[in-house]
Amino acid sequence: MRRLLAVSLKELRQLRRDRLTLAMMLSMPVSELLLLGYAINTDIRHLQTVVLDRDRSAASRRLVVQMQATGYYDIVGDVENYEDIARALRSGRATVGLVVPARFSSDLTRRRPVRLQLLVDGSDPQVLGTAIDTAIDTATGLAAARSAELATPGLSQTHPRPTLAPLSFEPIILYNPEQRTAVYIVPGLIGVLLTMTMVMLTAMALTRERERGTLEALIVSPATRMEIVGGKIAPYIAIGYGQMTLVLLAGWWFFDVPTAGSLPLLYLLAALFIAAHLALGLLFSTVARTQQQAMQMSFFFLLPNILITGFVFPFESMPVSVQRLAQALPLTHFLRVARRILLKGAHAEDMNHEIAWLAAIVAVFIAAAAVRFKKKLL
Repeated sequence: MRRLLAVSLKELRQLRRDRLTLAMMLSMPVSELLLLGYAINTDIRHLQTVVLDRDRSAASRRLVVQMQATGYYDIVGDVENYEDIARALRSGRATVGLVVPARFSSDLTRRRPVRLQLLVDGSDPQVLGTAIDTAIDTATGLAAARSAELATPGLSQTHPRPTLAPLSFEPIILYNPEQRTAVYIVPGLIGVLLTMTMVMLTAMALTRERERGTLEALIVSPATRMEIVGGKIAPYIAIGYGQMTLVLLAGWWFFDVPTAGSLPLLYLLAALFIAAHLALGLLFSTVARTQQQAMQMSFFFLLPNILITGFVFPFESMPVSVQRLAQALPLTHFLRVARRILLKGAHAEDMNHEIAWLAAIVAVFIAAAAVRFKKKLL
């Protein structure tokens, strides 16, 4: 028992000297608790909605206001035609498109059946599997009450006439009408695998050189600092593209994942994503002193990427503060890029916001890694 106690005390003292590992051990449970307890929420609300109002009457405007009051729809703008709805859904500006037909008010007044269209982005079945049913049920109830009010004015309480709700919604699910989960998950796996691989391997490669004492030999060699860094990360760029290709091929072969957009565009934008994580791995390598620390930092970074970027849990249901934090993670934007290109056939102009974010993140990570790496080499 004395020998066992002595070894245990020695391990505790060694752990106390490893402040980086100790800090991550203490912060990991707290961060998991906050992310899982505060940020994760599967109650989907605030679906971004565009409206194509062909009636432009007081009744149609009141219906739109009532739908927004449910909390399930956030009206983000009016459109002129179906192509505008498709463009809004393809670019991610909206998730739902509401189409109010012409003669909406007059048909309700004459008690004629009226069918409204609800065009829904079905590329995320996890979100829409619950959101569509709940939102449509709520909106249908409000619309039915409104149509009954319009269709039966001045009812007598002693001699009420039968009231019908001649209004209904016709949901049209776009991009993934079968709502297959694999179609949504496989494009996201590309980003998750690249995040895990690029950050961890790059960070461990440089710390391994430092542990073995070969990094100093590289520094005094004729190769410049940029040549050393470029030579260390170039193989991982090829590995990243290889992983991406394998996931795409497996998705096509096993899960019949569609490819609606341009693969060259996807590979081109993936370069920004890969560069961001290679720079981050390089930054981690300047902080970590051992491969174990580099691996711990990589796993610590991977946790929020899985939880708050929209890969597993609905992004729209998270608090605004968490959504703003997620904007700083490259995976948040690459998930949208991959899913829009593969499932919606999006073009570069449909993703200007995501491309700008990825470029800005790459610039920040590279600048931070360059400053830190220069200090370490000197």
